[in-house]
Amino acid sequence: MKTVILCGGRGTRLGALGDELPKTLVPLRGKPCLQYIVENYLRRGYREFVLCVGHRGEMIVDFCQRQSWDAMFEWSDAGAGASMLERLHAARALMGERAWVAYGDTLVDVDLASMLADHLAANAGITLTTAQVRSPFGLVEVDDEGWLRSFREKPVQPYFVGHMLVERGVLDVLAADLLRKPDGQGLVALIQQLMASRRVRTHAYAGPQITFNTPQDLDRAERDLIEFFTQTDRTPL
Repeated sequence: MKTVILCGGRGTRLGALGDELPKTLVPLRGKPCLQYIVENYLRRGYREFVLCVGHRGEMIVDFCQRQSWDAMFEWSDAGAGASMLERLHAARALMGERAWVAYGDTLVDVDLASMLADHLAANAGITLTTAQVRSPFGLVEVDDEGWLRSFREKPVQPYFVGHMLVERGVLDVLAADLLRKPDGQGLVALIQQLMASRRVRTHAYAGPQITFNTPQDLDRAERDLIEFFTQTDRTPL
């Protein structure tokens, strides 16, 4: 199996840093997030990678070619303005029958063997890695006339953490209108379509994670990185 890494994002909320570097090459304690992601998969024995590049993609290619990893890389470039779904669709010929898909700005330590076994047993089209988060707010639902329908005080809810397992077959039959949707919306629409036929599984993840969108997030991610490797009982290579 190959690992597809979505690393075409611009990182617009990172300001000047996002203009200078592709988001996945933004350093965390001296190493780009991409390096942590690749090395995490190498530890599990996965050595074939497809990198979906976009913004300043030549920098990502150059970075990977300068590393001494025992790994094989292939490149897919759907253009700087392509959506996540367009990038996956463009890369499908390189994926094989199924592939891991990792976001280039998110580091997690998922039990890949368990996730793969459940995915295959359920004949899923996509399996999403999910974690739990407690809302800091009391969440309400209101009807059209303003009457309160529900009130939940700081509920715990699952959310998608930017890692999934995807069957190539679901990408081969994509409708053109999904590919035309703005970034993020097409992928969500595909998942909603597959939900109707019970083709979407979830894999619960309770471990540490690192992700960032803003300079404030980046500062926190650098602080959290030590705890990430402490909790996974590993040291960064």
